[in-house]
Amino acid sequence: MRYNRAMKISRLIFIVACIIVGVWVAGLALRLVGWILNSLLYIAAVIVIIGVVRYWWENRGKSANKQSSKVIEGEVVEKK
Repeated sequence: MRYNRAMKISRLIFIVACIIVGVWVAGLALRLVGWILNSLLYIAAVIVIIGVVRYWWENRGKSANKQSSKVIEGEVVEKK
């Protein structure tokens, strides 16, 4: 009977140790996922900034072309 009780206690200790190690590994995995998402956030911010600058640059050229021309009776005549 003592052998059976000792076996149960050691098994319980093993199960508790497995749970602790499992929670620790899950914590490391969540940290890794958080680090990856944080890195992706910076990359996405850089891409958005590049897109806004590119959009501004393209529209700046179009508005400069519109200001340098006049419309007379449906025709575009360049300024001289």
